[in-house]
Amino acid sequence: MAQNDYGVKVLGLVAVAFSLLFLIQLVSSFTKKDESKDMSGVIELFSLFLLSAILALRVFYIRFPFVEFFFGGAGLLLVLIYVRKLMRTYRLDRHTSKMMAWLVLLFQASIILYIVSMITVAFIPSLSEPAGGAAFALILAFILMSLIKKEIMVGNEKVSAFSFVARFKDCSVLLIILFLLFTAYMGFTKIGVLPKMYSDEFPQAYFELVNQAETGTEKPVNGKFKHEEFKESYDRFIERNSGASKK
Repeated sequence: MAQNDYGVKVLGLVAVAFSLLFLIQLVSSFTKKDESKDMSGVIELFSLFLLSAILALRVFYIRFPFVEFFFGGAGLLLVLIYVRKLMRTYRLDRHTSKMMAWLVLLFQASIILYIVSMITVAFIPSLSEPAGGAAFALILAFILMSLIKKEIMVGNEKVSAFSFVARFKDCSVLLIILFLLFTAYMGFTKIGVLPKMYSDEFPQAYFELVNQAETGTEKPVNGKFKHEEFKESYDRFIERNSGASKK
């Protein structure tokens, strides 16, 4: 992990790459001629595209009006989709294997809580960290139980929980990998094993103001956050000084 602007750009490009990936999948889902097509898959891809695109904009400090509400709305849609999947999968699997049904419950519930943790940062900061901690505990429980019960009889075949969830025709496995990597990074930066990524493009005060806006501790005045006014003033300052130096 880079400590400076290089690391921030890498993070931004990764977010852009995922947003494009989800957009391509979304467009291809519309082109498929399938009468049994489940609209929940389309909504899932649209929500993931919107979330990753907004994250990319955040990395490059690009904002637009009501961005938090778009981000929260996309996340809420994703939560509803996965709650529906959880209920449907659990009802189906408990008739063939109660153990596998419980493992799938842990797996999908962790995804739901991770998404809740992500979208509540700006609205209910006090809920974000406990939700993330609970999500991490659930996925750890899923991994440990899956390692203990290496193979489970589901119908007429023995299958591991890992290979079972890998069969899901959605983005759940990709999401859980990304969430685990993010959790690991946050944990390692907190204890000092890994350095935090930051940009040297703006003063540290700017990022403190951005953090206040994103965590909901500051409300916009006349439609603008303090960090937006700070950036405008800073850009004007740089422009004036660069012009003076040329003279």
